[in-house]
Amino acid sequence: MNTFDLQIQSTASDGKHSPREIVRMAKDLGLQTIALTDHDTIGGVSEALMAGGELGVRVIPGIEMSVEEHNAHILGYGIDYKNQELLEELEKFKQGRISGARSMLENLKKNEGFIVEWEDVLREATGSVVARPHLVRAIMNRPENKEKLGSISNMHDFFEKYLTDDNPNYVRRTHISAKDAITLIIGAGGVAVWSHPAIHFRGKESRGGNRVSPTDYDALEKFLNDLIAWGLSGIEVFNPSHTEDDAEFLQGLAAKYNLLRTAGSDFHEKGDHPADPVSGLHSARTLGDYETYGFTTDDIILKLDEAMRKKSEI
Repeated sequence: MNTFDLQIQSTASDGKHSPREIVRMAKDLGLQTIALTDHDTIGGVSEALMAGGELGVRVIPGIEMSVEEHNAHILGYGIDYKNQELLEELEKFKQGRISGARSMLENLKKNEGFIVEWEDVLREATGSVVARPHLVRAIMNRPENKEKLGSISNMHDFFEKYLTDDNPNYVRRTHISAKDAITLIIGAGGVAVWSHPAIHFRGKESRGGNRVSPTDYDALEKFLNDLIAWGLSGIEVFNPSHTEDDAEFLQGLAAKYNLLRTAGSDFHEKGDHPADPVSGLHSARTLGDYETYGFTTDDIILKLDEAMRKKSEI
C-alpha cells in the first residue's frame, strides 16, 4: 500500500471532503504524509495543518494551479500559504472562476433545459472556489432534472455529455501562463511540479476501440523543456490517469532531466467511481489510490523534502 499521497483536493476547491476529513481519512488508511493541493486556492491548508498536528499525519502545504498552455496544471509544494502576492493572484482566479461558472450555468439552463439556480451551486461550493463539479452536483441534486438526466447517474457521465472542454456549454476562463504560475510558486518558497502530464497530450479516445489513445510523448517532452526553463523542479509520474507506458516514459524523463518524481491520487471524493469504458482508468476511490507499476517510490518524499528545504532558504 502507498504510504503517501501528494495530490488531494478538498471542499476548499472541488473535492467532497473537508480538509479535516481528508487528514482523518489519511490517518485511518495509514498514510504518513499527504499534500493538500486544492485548485487555485490555499483556503484549506490551515485546517489541514491543524488536523495533521492533532492526528499525527504530516501535511505539506500545497496548491494545484491551472495554466493556459495545454490546459495543464502545476503543483506547488511547501509554499508559504500566507504569501501576499500569491493570495492576491488567487483572488483574481477566484473571480474568474465565478464568472465562468455563472456563464456555464446559464448555458446548461438555456441550451439543455436543466432546472438550477446559482444558489444551488453555492450550496455545493462550500470553499472559496467554484468549479464544474459544483455545477454538476447542483443539477443532479434537483429532482426536477431526474427525467432529463435519464441514464446519467454519476458526474463522469454528465461531464462526458454536457461539459467537456469542446462542448458548447463549456466556458473557458482566462488562465495564468505556466511561466507565471511557476514564478508565483517559487516566489512563495515552493517547489513547482507538473501535475499528471500525460493526460494533456493524449489524443481523443476512439469510442469504438478498446484502449486509450497513445500519448504524444514528443510534444510532452517539448513542453517539459519549456517548463524546466521557467523553473519547474519535477513531474508527477504516478497518478490514476497514467497508464503503465506513461509512467515508464515519465520515469525516463525524470532521470534524463534530473527532475523530482512525485505521486498522487488526485483524490476528490470517496467512492467506487466507474472506470473509463475505453482506457479502463478510473478516478481515485480513496486516498493513496494510484498505481506505481512496480517502480520504487522510496526516495520521493526524501528528495522532495530536500528540494523544499533549498527553496525555503532562497
